[in-house]
Amino acid sequence: MDEIRIPIEPINLTAGTVTEIVFLDPNRPHTVPDERGCPDCGEPAYDSGCESPGCNGWGCPDCGTGCDLDFLDDDESRCAQAAAEAAQDDEEDDQ
Repeated sequence: MDEIRIPIEPINLTAGTVTEIVFLDPNRPHTVPDERGCPDCGEPAYDSGCESPGCNGWGCPDCGTGCDLDFLDDDESRCAQAAAEAAQDDEEDDQ
């Protein structure tokens, strides 16, 4: 079990709106950066909020593992390129 997702009625807070509660399994494999930090270098990971396909939104600013959205220029970032391609595909689907 990796996680349990429970949709809820929206709750408006000053920091934003909560629409889902997620329970994470603390014993799940630690193979990519996440809220527990970076598995490669052990340093804290950074949550970029990236929603690119195949990305969990967490990256390590120290060793570069995981999401690179906020650490590289758009032309070098895998996540920025994936987001641009997804947006382009959406535009083509709309036409």
